[in-house]
Amino acid sequence: MHSTRGRRRSLAVLLSMVIVLVLGPASFASASVAEVPPLPVFGAFAGAPPQVSAATWILYDDTFGQVLAEHNADLSRPMASTTKIMTAIVALENGDLDQQIEVSERAADIGEAEVGLVAGETLTLRQLLTSMLVRSGNDTAMAVAEGIGGTVEDFVRMMNDKAAEMGLVNTHFINPHGLDADGHYTSARDLLTMALYAMQNPVFATAVRTQTVRLPDAPDGSIRVVTTTNQLLGTYQGAIGVKTGYTGLAGHVLVAAAQRDGRRLYAVVMGSKDSFGDAAALLDYGFAEFGVIDVIMSGETYAQRRVAGDTENLEAGSTVEALTPVDQPVTWDTEFDETTPLVTARVGGVEVGASELVGADAPGLPTLDDAWQWIGTYWSWLWGR
Repeated sequence: MHSTRGRRRSLAVLLSMVIVLVLGPASFASASVAEVPPLPVFGAFAGAPPQVSAATWILYDDTFGQVLAEHNADLSRPMASTTKIMTAIVALENGDLDQQIEVSERAADIGEAEVGLVAGETLTLRQLLTSMLVRSGNDTAMAVAEGIGGTVEDFVRMMNDKAAEMGLVNTHFINPHGLDADGHYTSARDLLTMALYAMQNPVFATAVRTQTVRLPDAPDGSIRVVTTTNQLLGTYQGAIGVKTGYTGLAGHVLVAAAQRDGRRLYAVVMGSKDSFGDAAALLDYGFAEFGVIDVIMSGETYAQRRVAGDTENLEAGSTVEALTPVDQPVTWDTEFDETTPLVTARVGGVEVGASELVGADAPGLPTLDDAWQWIGTYWSWLWGR
C-alpha cells in the first residue's frame, strides 16, 4: 500500500515539475498553433535616388517615421536663413505673440535680406515672426532675438540650449538670422529634426505656408507687403513650407515639405546649386517610388489552431499598412500576448506592425492555471484518499 502511494506521489511530483517549469502558458499556446503564412509580399518600388547638386541631403516620410534616402546627412555645414527655424522655436516657447517689441537700430541696420523695419517702430511678436518666416528678414530675426532674449547674445544662448535639449549634436548657433559666421553650422539631419519639431506649432506651420503678408505701414506711411522666398509654394503640388536660405558659404539651403495622398514628406538640401529643383526631385522620388502596401491583410489566414482533433484558421483581425525597403520581402511571425495570438510583420528584420489573430469560437488554450487545477483535482488520489 505504502509502495503504491509512493509511486503515485513520485509521479505527481514529476508531472508537476514538467507542467510548471517546462510548459507554462506560452508553451501551451505555442504547441497549439502552427504558422500558415501567405506568400511573401515585396515592396512596391525600386530605383536609386535622383542625382542632385546638394552636398548633403535627407528625405524623410513623416507619416511613417522613416528616412527614405540620405547623403552625408550628419555633415555639419553653414545653414544660412534656415537658422530662423530655431529662432522661431525659441521665440514661440518663450514669448507672448501679442507682446509689443520695439525695433532697435542694431536690428534695423543688420543688412542683407530685410523687410524694411525702421528703428523705433513697434510691432507684435506675431507680426515679426510671420514676416521673418515668410520673407526671411534678418531685421525681423534681430528684433525677435532682442525682444525675447533681452540681447542678441542671450537669445543665441537660448538657441544653443534648445539645440542641446533636442539632441542636435551637429549644430551650433552664433546669431539668430544665419549670416555667415565662424562656428555657425548644422546638418541636414538636425535641420530635419528642427523642422519636424517646429511644424507641430500651428503658428509656425501657418506662417511657413503663407505666400503673402501685409505688415503695418512704415512710419513714413509706405505700404509694406512681403512675399515668400519659398518658390515651391503654389508651384509644387502639396507644398506646405518650410524654410529657405542662402549665403556665399552655405550655398542654397532648403527645408521643404509636401503632403499628398495621406503622406507627408520632408526634403532637406544643403550646399545646393538649385535647392528648389533638388528638393522637388527628392520629393518626387519619395512620392512616386515608395508605395504604401498592406503588410498584414484583414481576413487573411496567418496560422491554424488545433481544436478537438481538428484545425481552425486564425485570421488577421485588422489591416496594417507600411512602407517597405527596396527589394525586401515582408515576413511574418505568430506569437502570443499572454494568451492572445498575434501576427507580427517584419521588413528586413524590423517590426513594422502587428494584428490580433481571430478565428471561430473554440475552447480557450490551456494555461498554467489549468495545470494547477488538474493537480488539485487529483490531490486526493495522490494521497490515496
